[in-house]
Amino acid sequence: MNKKAFQFAKLLLIFAFLAASCRPGPGPTALPTAATTPAGEPTQAGTPSVGVLPTEPAPTQVTPSVRATVSGNSRGYLTTPQELQAIKQKAEQGIEPYRSTVQAALLAAQEALNAKFPRVPDEIDIDEDKIETPKYLSEGALDAYALALGFHLVKESDPLLAEKYAEKAYKLVMTLPRRHTDVSGYQANTRLNLSVYIPAFVYAADLLADWKVPGTDKFFYESPDNQQLKEWLGSVIIRYPYNAAHTRNNNWGAWARLATAAIGDYVGADAPLYIQGFAKGISGEYLINPLAVCDPHAVVDCLAIDGGMAYATALRLHFEFVDGKLVENSRSSCDSEGIPGMIRPDGGLPDELRRQYKCDSIEIKDPEGAAASYSQFAIQPMVSLAEIAWRRGSAELYTHIDPATGRGALYRAIQFLVKNNVRMKHPT
Repeated sequence: MNKKAFQFAKLLLIFAFLAASCRPGPGPTALPTAATTPAGEPTQAGTPSVGVLPTEPAPTQVTPSVRATVSGNSRGYLTTPQELQAIKQKAEQGIEPYRSTVQAALLAAQEALNAKFPRVPDEIDIDEDKIETPKYLSEGALDAYALALGFHLVKESDPLLAEKYAEKAYKLVMTLPRRHTDVSGYQANTRLNLSVYIPAFVYAADLLADWKVPGTDKFFYESPDNQQLKEWLGSVIIRYPYNAAHTRNNNWGAWARLATAAIGDYVGADAPLYIQGFAKGISGEYLINPLAVCDPHAVVDCLAIDGGMAYATALRLHFEFVDGKLVENSRSSCDSEGIPGMIRPDGGLPDELRRQYKCDSIEIKDPEGAAASYSQFAIQPMVSLAEIAWRRGSAELYTHIDPATGRGALYRAIQFLVKNNVRMKHPT
């Protein structure tokens, strides 16, 4: 991850934690609804079918418990317009860390406004193992979110500047959907890069929900543009993170589950989500259904599900992973050594530790090395997913521990880094 992206990622996490202190209490944010009766396999290749394969466990409904109050039409992912206003008020009073965080956010927004518009790819064609490819994702998505945050932080004090922030964020969010930009395939870093950056476009779009689209009488949430965005996310994008969410046990899977949940929650029932079908193999790994391979550039060989099903599937797969029950059938995973990917009882992540040590290493001797940085990179999306789930009514991702094994505790993954003197200051 480049330095700019890493610094902005830290800023987003700080905002999420500051927002937690500004939440006014339980409220009405709607919970995504999973489909109740999944359909079976497609009856023939070339005909989209609705649902999941009967051999893949059906996602269970999340039980509402605590929600943040949200007014207006923003659903709230890592923060909300109301929380941003509360954070700004504390910053204006000179209270730390609100003051310095708002300063950093406004600096990021101004830099994003001044930045040259990134080159728009004709196709998202990622044929290398670089997290920065293409720049429209690695820079454009983060700039869009920085601008959307800045919009809410200055809209009362400087409406003209706020409008400039919103307009550029809107252009960054909508350019790829308007051009019907497609993805070339599942190769190289495609699934990871889409999973890392697409959620930032979703967060930005959500913060623009009650912003009026120029030249229209529509707010963004009710505009044809927003519908076009949702259709593009469902028909072009989600198949890639959905694949990695099922098949990868390292940071790829963590980011993919976040992207799957964010897209599913945002799209809801407003557009079909086209994904691969999966069934569990003999060893417990997820295998792609040959009748639902969901090739690039088409939907005829895909399954179609709704957003609630995608969201619930992402949460189910998260628990499978952290508890050591999600199998990755690859030589590059710790599963190949008989050590499942998981959050261990001590908080270690085997598939990130192996990048510098062994899968069963119990300490990080180099707090600035690959094991430390990749562990941070894997934990970040899990915290973001837990935050979204909390806002949708379930604190379980924050509080979960498998009582039989002691695995799965997200807070222990963070404690493991703290215990090993790891500081979040280096890009991956």
